Amino acid sequence: MSYLDKLKQQHITILGLGVTGLGIVRFLVRHGIMPKIVDTRAVPPGADWLAHNVPDCEAVFGPLAEAALTQTDMIIISPGIPLYDRYVVQAIASGTEVIGDVELFARLNKTPVVAVTGSNGKSTVVSLATEVCKEAGLRVGLGGNIGTSVLDLLDQELDLIVLELSSFQLETTWSLQCASAMILNITEDHMDRYPDFGAYCAAKQRIHQQTELLVYNCDDAQTYQAHDHTLSVGLSNADYCIQVCSEGEYFSVSGEPYLPVDCLSIPGKHNQFNALSVMALLSPFNIRKQAFEHGFARFRGLAHRCQLVAEVNGIQYFNDSKATNVGATVTALESLIDECEKIVLILGGDAKGADTSPLVEPLKAHCRAILCFGKDADLFVPLHDKSMKVATLQEAVFEANKQAKAGDIVLLAPACASIDMYPNYMVRGEEFSKLVGEL
Repeated sequence: MSYLDKLKQQHITILGLGVTGLGIVRFLVRHGIMPKIVDTRAVPPGADWLAHNVPDCEAVFGPLAEAALTQTDMIIISPGIPLYDRYVVQAIASGTEVIGDVELFARLNKTPVVAVTGSNGKSTVVSLATEVCKEAGLRVGLGGNIGTSVLDLLDQELDLIVLELSSFQLETTWSLQCASAMILNITEDHMDRYPDFGAYCAAKQRIHQQTELLVYNCDDAQTYQAHDHTLSVGLSNADYCIQVCSEGEYFSVSGEPYLPVDCLSIPGKHNQFNALSVMALLSPFNIRKQAFEHGFARFRGLAHRCQLVAEVNGIQYFNDSKATNVGATVTALESLIDECEKIVLILGGDAKGADTSPLVEPLKAHCRAILCFGKDADLFVPLHDKSMKVATLQEAVFEANKQAKAGDIVLLAPACASIDMYPNYMVRGEEFSKLVGEL
Protein backbone atom coordinates (compact mmCIF):
# COMPACT_ATOMS: atom_id res chain seq x y z
CA MET A 1 0.00 0.00 0.00
CA SER A 2 1.40 3.39 -0.99
CA TYR A 3 1.74 6.22 1.48
CA LEU A 4 -1.02 8.15 -0.30
CA ASP A 5 -3.32 5.14 0.06
CA LYS A 6 -2.58 5.10 3.79
CA LEU A 7 -3.47 8.78 4.01
CA LYS A 8 -6.87 8.02 2.43
CA GLN A 9 -7.67 5.95 5.52
CA GLN A 10 -6.86 8.77 7.95
CA HIS A 11 -8.70 11.84 9.19
CA ILE A 12 -6.50 14.75 8.05
CA THR A 13 -6.83 18.35 9.16
CA ILE A 14 -5.12 21.22 7.37
CA LEU A 15 -4.37 24.01 9.83
CA GLY A 16 -4.08 27.36 8.08
CA LEU A 17 -5.61 28.32 4.72
CA GLY A 18 -3.00 30.68 3.35
CA VAL A 19 -0.76 30.03 0.35
CA THR A 20 0.73 26.91 1.94
CA GLY A 21 -2.63 25.58 3.11
CA LEU A 22 -4.19 25.98 -0.33
CA GLY A 23 -1.28 24.12 -1.88
CA ILE A 24 -1.86 21.23 0.53
CA VAL A 25 -5.61 21.20 -0.18
CA ARG A 26 -5.06 21.12 -3.95
CA PHE A 27 -2.57 18.27 -3.65
CA LEU A 28 -4.69 16.09 -1.36
CA VAL A 29 -7.93 16.60 -3.30
CA ARG A 30 -6.11 15.84 -6.54
CA HIS A 31 -5.18 12.48 -5.04
CA GLY A 32 -8.64 11.65 -3.76
CA ILE A 33 -8.15 12.75 -0.15
CA MET A 34 -10.76 15.08 1.37
CA PRO A 35 -9.28 16.91 4.38
CA LYS A 36 -10.86 19.11 7.01
CA ILE A 37 -9.79 22.76 6.84
CA VAL A 38 -9.21 24.89 9.95
CA ASP A 39 -8.23 28.56 10.14
CA THR A 40 -8.51 31.07 12.99
CA ARG A 41 -9.62 33.83 10.61
CA ALA A 42 -13.32 34.24 9.95
CA VAL A 43 -12.63 34.66 6.22
CA PRO A 44 -9.13 33.35 5.38
CA PRO A 45 -7.54 34.24 2.01
CA GLY A 46 -8.38 30.87 0.43
CA ALA A 47 -12.02 30.73 1.53
CA ASP A 48 -13.45 31.76 -1.84
CA TRP A 49 -11.31 29.26 -3.74
CA LEU A 50 -12.37 26.52 -1.34
CA ALA A 51 -16.08 27.34 -1.70
CA HIS A 52 -15.93 27.33 -5.49
CA ASN A 53 -13.61 24.35 -6.02
CA VAL A 54 -14.14 21.99 -3.06
CA PRO A 55 -17.59 22.87 -1.66
CA ASP A 56 -17.92 19.49 0.10
CA CYS A 57 -14.78 20.02 2.17
CA GLU A 58 -15.49 20.53 5.89
CA ALA A 59 -14.18 23.91 7.01
CA VAL A 60 -14.02 25.45 10.49
CA PHE A 61 -13.15 29.16 10.47
CA GLY A 62 -12.74 30.83 13.85
CA PRO A 63 -11.36 29.95 17.29
CA LEU A 64 -9.22 26.81 17.42
CA ALA A 65 -11.12 25.73 20.51
CA GLU A 66 -13.97 24.80 18.15
CA ALA A 67 -11.79 22.86 15.69
CA ALA A 68 -11.54 19.52 17.60
CA LEU A 69 -7.84 19.17 16.78
CA THR A 70 -7.48 16.26 19.21
CA GLN A 71 -9.98 14.22 17.18
CA THR A 72 -7.96 13.95 13.98
CA ASP A 73 -5.19 11.53 12.98
CA MET A 74 -2.91 14.05 11.33
CA ILE A 75 -2.57 17.83 11.25
CA ILE A 76 -0.69 19.38 8.34
CA ILE A 77 0.19 22.75 9.79
CA SER A 78 1.10 25.96 7.96
CA PRO A 79 4.55 27.35 8.90
CA GLY A 80 3.12 30.61 10.25
CA ILE A 81 1.36 28.77 13.10
CA PRO A 82 3.68 27.96 16.04
CA LEU A 83 3.86 24.45 17.46
CA TYR A 84 3.53 25.94 20.94
CA ASP A 85 -0.05 27.09 20.30
CA ARG A 86 -2.02 25.59 23.19
CA TYR A 87 -4.45 23.72 20.95
CA VAL A 88 -1.65 22.31 18.82
CA VAL A 89 0.14 21.20 22.00
CA GLN A 90 -3.03 19.48 23.18
CA ALA A 91 -3.39 17.69 19.83
CA ILE A 92 0.21 16.44 19.96
CA ALA A 93 -0.29 15.24 23.55
CA SER A 94 -3.39 13.32 22.45
CA GLY A 95 -1.38 11.40 19.85
CA THR A 96 -2.17 13.44 16.75
CA GLU A 97 0.73 13.61 14.29
CA VAL A 98 1.64 17.18 13.31
CA ILE A 99 3.68 17.70 10.15
CA GLY A 100 4.24 20.43 7.55
CA ASP A 101 3.89 20.31 3.78
CA VAL A 102 7.65 19.85 3.38
CA GLU A 103 7.50 16.72 5.53
CA LEU A 104 4.63 15.37 3.43
CA PHE A 105 6.67 16.14 0.32
CA ALA A 106 9.69 14.35 1.82
CA ARG A 107 7.69 11.17 2.47
CA LEU A 108 6.65 10.99 -1.19
CA ASN A 109 9.59 12.47 -3.11
CA LYS A 110 12.00 10.38 -5.22
CA THR A 111 13.90 13.22 -6.96
CA PRO A 112 17.34 14.47 -5.75
CA VAL A 113 17.02 17.56 -3.54
CA VAL A 114 19.32 20.51 -2.88
CA ALA A 115 18.13 22.39 0.22
CA VAL A 116 19.11 25.81 1.51
CA THR A 117 18.23 27.73 4.66
CA GLY A 118 19.73 30.70 6.49
CA SER A 119 18.76 34.02 7.97
CA ASN A 120 19.73 35.88 4.80
CA GLY A 121 20.47 35.23 1.15
CA LYS A 122 18.62 31.95 0.66
CA SER A 123 16.25 33.21 -2.06
CA THR A 124 19.18 34.50 -4.11
CA VAL A 125 21.14 31.27 -3.70
CA VAL A 126 18.31 28.93 -4.70
CA SER A 127 17.34 31.17 -7.63
CA LEU A 128 20.94 31.35 -8.85
CA ALA A 129 21.31 27.57 -8.44
CA THR A 130 18.16 27.07 -10.50
CA GLU A 131 19.51 29.33 -13.24
CA VAL A 132 22.75 27.33 -13.39
CA CYS A 133 20.84 24.03 -13.54
CA LYS A 134 18.77 25.31 -16.46
CA GLU A 135 21.96 26.32 -18.25
CA ALA A 136 23.20 22.77 -17.68
CA GLY A 137 20.10 21.37 -19.37
CA LEU A 138 18.62 19.89 -16.20
CA ARG A 139 14.89 19.76 -15.57
CA VAL A 140 14.85 21.65 -12.29
CA GLY A 141 12.05 22.64 -9.92
CA LEU A 142 12.27 25.48 -7.41
CA GLY A 143 10.02 25.49 -4.36
CA GLY A 144 9.56 25.54 -0.61
CA ASN A 145 9.61 29.09 0.73
CA ILE A 146 9.83 30.43 -2.84
CA GLY A 147 8.49 29.53 -6.27
CA THR A 148 6.14 26.58 -6.70
CA SER A 149 4.25 24.99 -3.82
CA VAL A 150 6.52 22.15 -2.75
CA LEU A 151 3.82 19.50 -3.18
CA ASP A 152 3.15 20.61 -6.77
CA LEU A 153 6.74 19.62 -7.60
CA LEU A 154 5.87 15.98 -6.98
CA ASP A 155 3.72 15.86 -10.10
CA GLN A 156 6.49 17.14 -12.39
CA GLU A 157 9.14 15.16 -14.28
CA LEU A 158 12.32 16.64 -12.81
CA ASP A 159 16.02 15.83 -12.59
CA LEU A 160 16.59 17.99 -9.51
CA ILE A 161 14.57 19.94 -6.95
CA VAL A 162 15.99 23.05 -5.26
CA LEU A 163 14.29 24.03 -2.00
CA GLU A 164 14.44 27.20 0.04
CA LEU A 165 13.42 26.31 3.59
CA SER A 166 12.59 28.60 6.50
CA SER A 167 13.14 27.73 10.15
CA PHE A 168 9.34 27.52 10.50
CA GLN A 169 9.17 24.87 7.77
CA LEU A 170 12.07 22.92 9.22
CA GLU A 171 10.39 22.70 12.65
CA THR A 172 7.96 20.12 11.23
CA THR A 173 10.36 18.33 8.87
CA TRP A 174 12.51 15.28 9.68
CA SER A 175 12.30 12.90 6.68
CA LEU A 176 13.81 15.17 4.01
CA GLN A 177 16.70 13.46 2.23
CA CYS A 178 19.06 15.84 0.44
CA ALA A 179 21.91 15.35 -2.00
CA SER A 180 23.35 18.54 -0.50
CA ALA A 181 22.17 21.06 2.07
CA MET A 182 23.46 24.31 3.53
CA ILE A 183 22.76 26.87 6.22
CA LEU A 184 24.13 30.05 4.65
CA ASN A 185 24.32 32.01 7.91
CA ILE A 186 22.48 32.44 11.18
CA THR A 187 21.82 35.82 12.74
CA GLU A 188 19.05 36.85 15.12
CA ASP A 189 15.62 36.77 13.52
CA HIS A 190 12.10 35.84 14.56
CA MET A 191 12.94 36.32 18.22
CA ASP A 192 9.22 36.93 18.71
CA ARG A 193 8.67 33.25 17.76
CA TYR A 194 11.58 31.49 19.49
CA PRO A 195 12.40 31.48 23.22
CA ASP A 196 16.07 32.23 22.51
CA PHE A 197 18.73 32.32 19.78
CA GLY A 198 19.69 28.70 20.49
CA ALA A 199 16.19 27.49 19.66
CA TYR A 200 16.26 29.42 16.39
CA CYS A 201 19.63 27.87 15.49
CA ALA A 202 18.35 24.40 16.35
CA ALA A 203 15.43 24.84 13.97
CA LYS A 204 17.77 25.84 11.13
CA GLN A 205 20.13 22.94 11.86
CA ARG A 206 17.35 20.42 11.23
CA ILE A 207 18.23 20.77 7.54
CA HIS A 208 21.31 18.62 8.24
CA GLN A 209 19.32 15.60 9.46
CA GLN A 210 19.55 13.48 6.30
CA THR A 211 21.92 15.10 3.84
CA GLU A 212 24.65 13.33 1.89
CA LEU A 213 26.78 16.47 1.57
CA LEU A 214 26.83 19.19 4.24
CA VAL A 215 27.99 22.58 2.93
CA TYR A 216 28.78 25.21 5.56
CA ASN A 217 29.90 28.80 5.99
CA CYS A 218 33.45 28.69 7.37
CA ASP A 219 32.90 32.07 9.08
CA ASP A 220 29.75 31.00 10.96
CA ALA A 221 30.18 28.11 13.40
CA GLN A 222 26.40 27.71 13.77
CA THR A 223 26.19 26.51 10.15
CA TYR A 224 28.46 23.49 10.79
CA GLN A 225 27.78 20.10 12.29
CA ALA A 226 29.97 17.02 12.33
CA HIS A 227 29.29 15.00 9.17
CA ASP A 228 31.04 12.42 6.97
CA HIS A 229 31.05 14.63 3.87
CA THR A 230 31.48 18.42 4.17
CA LEU A 231 32.55 21.36 2.03
CA SER A 232 33.36 24.82 3.37
CA VAL A 233 32.47 28.12 1.69
CA GLY A 234 33.94 31.52 2.46
CA LEU A 235 35.52 34.53 0.81
CA SER A 236 38.91 33.16 1.93
CA ASN A 237 40.44 30.01 3.46
CA ALA A 238 37.71 27.60 2.38
CA ASP A 239 37.17 24.74 -0.06
CA TYR A 240 35.20 27.21 -2.19
CA CYS A 241 36.58 30.76 -1.89
CA ILE A 242 38.02 33.77 -3.74
CA GLN A 243 41.59 33.53 -5.01
CA VAL A 244 43.61 36.49 -6.31
CA CYS A 245 45.62 35.58 -9.40
CA SER A 246 47.75 37.64 -11.76
CA GLU A 247 44.73 37.88 -14.08
CA GLY A 248 42.40 39.06 -11.30
CA GLU A 249 40.03 37.52 -8.76
CA TYR A 250 38.77 33.98 -9.33
CA PHE A 251 36.22 31.67 -7.78
CA SER A 252 38.48 28.93 -6.47
CA VAL A 253 37.75 25.23 -5.84
CA SER A 254 40.11 23.34 -3.51
CA GLY A 255 42.87 25.89 -4.11
CA GLU A 256 42.55 25.93 -7.91
CA PRO A 257 41.17 28.92 -9.88
CA TYR A 258 37.90 27.93 -11.53
CA LEU A 259 36.02 30.97 -12.89
CA PRO A 260 36.74 34.71 -12.97
CA VAL A 261 34.69 36.57 -10.36
CA ASP A 262 33.69 39.19 -12.92
CA CYS A 263 31.52 36.62 -14.75
CA LEU A 264 29.01 37.18 -11.93
CA SER A 265 26.58 39.92 -12.95
CA ILE A 266 25.24 40.84 -9.49
CA PRO A 267 27.40 43.11 -7.30
CA GLY A 268 28.67 42.77 -3.75
CA LYS A 269 30.87 40.46 -1.68
CA HIS A 270 27.75 38.79 -0.28
CA ASN A 271 26.77 37.75 -3.79
CA GLN A 272 30.24 36.35 -4.42
CA PHE A 273 29.68 34.21 -1.33
CA ASN A 274 26.27 33.23 -2.71
CA ALA A 275 27.84 32.15 -6.01
CA LEU A 276 30.45 30.05 -4.17
CA SER A 277 27.64 28.44 -2.18
CA VAL A 278 25.85 27.50 -5.40
CA MET A 279 29.03 25.92 -6.76
CA ALA A 280 29.52 23.83 -3.61
CA LEU A 281 25.86 22.79 -3.37
CA LEU A 282 25.76 21.66 -7.00
CA SER A 283 29.12 19.86 -6.84
CA PRO A 284 27.49 16.37 -6.62
CA PHE A 285 25.90 16.83 -10.05
CA ASN A 286 28.97 17.18 -12.33
CA ILE A 287 27.77 20.41 -13.91
CA ARG A 288 30.11 21.76 -16.56
CA LYS A 289 32.01 25.00 -15.99
CA GLN A 290 30.23 26.80 -18.85
CA ALA A 291 26.85 26.32 -17.15
CA PHE A 292 28.11 28.14 -14.05
CA GLU A 293 29.69 30.88 -16.15
CA HIS A 294 26.58 31.47 -18.26
CA GLY A 295 24.21 31.12 -15.29
CA PHE A 296 26.20 33.62 -13.23
CA ALA A 297 26.24 36.08 -16.13
CA ARG A 298 22.54 35.69 -16.94
CA PHE A 299 21.21 36.02 -13.39
CA ARG A 300 20.29 39.64 -12.64
CA GLY A 301 19.29 39.26 -9.01
CA LEU A 302 15.94 39.34 -7.27
CA ALA A 303 13.73 42.36 -6.71
CA HIS A 304 14.07 44.10 -3.34
CA ARG A 305 17.44 42.46 -2.62
CA CYS A 306 20.27 45.02 -2.94
CA GLN A 307 18.64 46.09 -6.19
CA LEU A 308 20.00 49.21 -7.90
CA VAL A 309 16.94 51.38 -8.54
CA ALA A 310 18.49 54.48 -10.08
CA GLU A 311 21.38 56.91 -10.05
CA VAL A 312 20.45 60.56 -9.49
CA ASN A 313 23.06 63.33 -9.50
CA GLY A 314 25.86 60.85 -8.82
CA ILE A 315 23.99 59.15 -5.95
CA GLN A 316 22.99 55.49 -6.32
CA TYR A 317 19.75 54.30 -4.74
CA PHE A 318 19.55 50.66 -3.66
CA ASN A 319 16.38 48.82 -2.63
CA ASP A 320 17.07 46.05 -0.10
CA SER A 321 13.60 45.94 1.42
CA LYS A 322 14.07 42.18 1.90
CA ALA A 323 16.63 43.02 4.63
CA THR A 324 14.08 42.29 7.35
CA ASN A 325 16.57 41.55 10.13
CA VAL A 326 19.70 43.13 11.60
CA GLY A 327 22.07 40.60 10.03
CA ALA A 328 20.78 41.31 6.54
CA THR A 329 21.32 45.05 6.99
CA VAL A 330 24.88 44.52 8.25
CA THR A 331 25.59 42.33 5.21
CA ALA A 332 24.18 44.95 2.83
CA LEU A 333 26.29 47.71 4.37
CA GLU A 334 29.50 45.69 4.28
CA SER A 335 28.87 44.50 0.73
CA LEU A 336 28.07 47.90 -0.77
CA ILE A 337 30.61 50.13 1.00
CA ASP A 338 33.32 49.21 -1.53
CA GLU A 339 31.06 50.64 -4.25
CA CYS A 340 30.73 54.14 -2.76
CA GLU A 341 32.05 56.89 -0.52
CA LYS A 342 29.45 56.63 2.26
CA ILE A 343 25.97 55.21 2.75
CA VAL A 344 22.84 57.03 3.85
CA LEU A 345 20.72 54.29 5.38
CA ILE A 346 16.94 54.11 5.74
CA LEU A 347 15.78 51.62 8.35
CA GLY A 348 12.92 50.82 10.69
CA GLY A 349 9.64 48.92 10.93
CA ASP A 350 8.85 45.97 13.21
CA ALA A 351 12.15 44.74 14.70
CA LYS A 352 10.57 41.46 15.93
CA GLY A 353 12.32 41.73 19.29
CA ALA A 354 15.82 41.68 17.76
CA ASP A 355 19.05 42.92 19.36
CA THR A 356 20.16 45.99 17.39
CA SER A 357 23.69 46.20 18.86
CA PRO A 358 25.40 44.41 15.90
CA LEU A 359 24.52 47.48 13.82
CA VAL A 360 26.51 49.95 15.92
CA GLU A 361 29.97 49.45 14.42
CA PRO A 362 28.89 49.08 10.76
CA LEU A 363 26.72 52.21 11.04
CA LYS A 364 29.62 54.16 12.54
CA ALA A 365 32.09 52.92 9.92
CA HIS A 366 29.98 53.11 6.77
CA CYS A 367 27.07 55.53 7.18
CA ARG A 368 26.99 59.26 6.61
CA ALA A 369 23.55 59.39 8.26
CA ILE A 370 20.57 57.19 9.07
CA LEU A 371 16.84 57.87 8.67
CA CYS A 372 14.56 55.90 11.01
CA PHE A 373 10.83 55.30 10.56
CA GLY A 374 8.11 52.87 11.55
CA LYS A 375 7.01 51.17 14.76
CA ASP A 376 10.50 50.62 16.19
CA ALA A 377 12.21 53.75 14.85
CA ASP A 378 13.22 54.77 18.37
CA LEU A 379 15.37 51.63 18.69
CA PHE A 380 17.62 52.82 15.87
CA VAL A 381 17.87 56.57 16.46
CA PRO A 382 20.54 56.25 19.22
CA LEU A 383 22.79 54.07 17.05
CA HIS A 384 24.33 56.90 15.01
CA ASP A 385 25.43 60.48 15.69
CA LYS A 386 23.65 61.72 12.58
CA SER A 387 20.25 60.08 12.86
CA MET A 388 16.79 61.45 12.22
CA LYS A 389 13.38 60.02 13.03
CA VAL A 390 10.87 60.51 10.22
CA ALA A 391 7.19 59.70 9.93
CA THR A 392 7.07 58.03 6.52
CA LEU A 393 9.23 56.37 3.89
CA GLN A 394 8.52 59.33 1.63
CA GLU A 395 10.03 61.68 4.20
CA ALA A 396 12.99 59.31 4.61
CA VAL A 397 13.76 59.33 0.88
CA PHE A 398 13.43 63.13 0.76
CA GLU A 399 15.83 63.59 3.68
CA ALA A 400 18.27 60.96 2.38
CA ASN A 401 18.43 62.80 -0.94
CA LYS A 402 19.30 66.00 0.93
CA GLN A 403 22.02 64.43 3.06
CA ALA A 404 23.73 62.20 0.47
CA LYS A 405 26.61 63.49 -1.64
CA ALA A 406 27.80 62.52 -5.11
CA GLY A 407 29.52 59.14 -4.84
CA ASP A 408 27.27 57.99 -1.98
CA ILE A 409 24.65 55.27 -1.86
CA VAL A 410 21.19 55.74 -0.40
CA LEU A 411 20.16 52.32 0.88
CA LEU A 412 16.79 51.03 2.04
CA ALA A 413 17.78 48.10 4.27
CA PRO A 414 15.27 48.36 7.11
CA ALA A 415 16.49 45.58 9.48
CA CYS A 416 12.79 45.11 10.24
CA ALA A 417 9.66 43.43 9.02
CA SER A 418 7.24 45.68 7.13
CA ILE A 419 3.99 44.58 8.77
CA ASP A 420 3.62 47.71 10.90
CA MET A 421 3.05 49.87 7.80
CA TYR A 422 2.87 47.64 4.69
CA PRO A 423 1.29 44.33 3.63
CA ASN A 424 4.77 42.92 2.95
CA TYR A 425 8.38 43.86 2.16
CA MET A 426 7.63 43.90 -1.59
CA VAL A 427 5.11 46.73 -1.27
CA ARG A 428 7.59 48.64 0.90
CA GLY A 429 10.31 48.19 -1.73
CA GLU A 430 7.99 49.18 -4.55
CA GLU A 431 7.10 52.40 -2.76
CA PHE A 432 10.79 53.17 -2.25
CA SER A 433 11.48 52.60 -5.96
CA LYS A 434 8.52 54.82 -6.90
CA LEU A 435 9.70 57.60 -4.60
CA VAL A 436 13.22 57.44 -6.01
CA GLY A 437 11.76 57.64 -9.50
CA GLU A 438 10.09 60.90 -8.56
CA LEU A 439 13.32 62.59 -7.45
